[in-house]
Amino acid sequence: MERNITTLGIVLHSRRWGQTNRRLKLLSVDLGIVDVVSYGAQKSLKAVKAEVFCDGQFFLYHNPVKGDYTLKDLKAIAGHEEIREDLALNYTGLFFCEILIKVHGGENAAEYRLLSKALDLLTTAPERRVLVLIQFIHRLSEVLGIRVDLDRCPVCDRAYERDEIVYFSSSAGSQCCQQCANLERTLILPPGARRYLSLTATMDFEEAVAVDLNPGALERIKAYMLGYAQYFCPSQLTTLSSGLL
Repeated sequence: MERNITTLGIVLHSRRWGQTNRRLKLLSVDLGIVDVVSYGAQKSLKAVKAEVFCDGQFFLYHNPVKGDYTLKDLKAIAGHEEIREDLALNYTGLFFCEILIKVHGGENAAEYRLLSKALDLLTTAPERRVLVLIQFIHRLSEVLGIRVDLDRCPVCDRAYERDEIVYFSSSAGSQCCQQCANLERTLILPPGARRYLSLTATMDFEEAVAVDLNPGALERIKAYMLGYAQYFCPSQLTTLSSGLL
């Protein structure tokens, strides 16, 4: 492997590493999710600064003996400072990053594009934060290959009635009709919410976020999608316990 690597990426996580360094978790189009050390970032004014949510072109050095990566330089595309400065936006962005770390399945470019667009929308349309959250989970399910047709039950293949409530099957790992459901009824999708998700599934991210929902429907769909995200995530999502999503 080349020792010097240039890759598009987004910083998912950052923590102190020693007295003066930071250890970053980077979602890279070319490398997947990798740990990168940023030397001197803790104290040196001249060191390369790569904050959480920073989207850009990263210049890395790879040590093939140790198998680690060092950040040499960064050409930022979007810093997304506005997200870090607002508590609700910050936790929403951290939720996106946490779930990608925990469910990452090798779809590097697709995950990068999804997160990049979600962070851009949080920055440019903060008033639509909840809609961005809903659509991020909805689109991530497609990237992960677990999204199913919301017009018919994937278990028995029966078409749903227009006003039918949809439940969930843990064995199938998907939405289903009441007869095929075997999970406690915590994941219930009302007909209006199902129609909304079906409608926006064919739209691009920005267009879907522009679709308005009344406050009640917005909260119901958000609660469902957060429950759905926790279901397909292999471990507890820490950001969900904040109460700020």
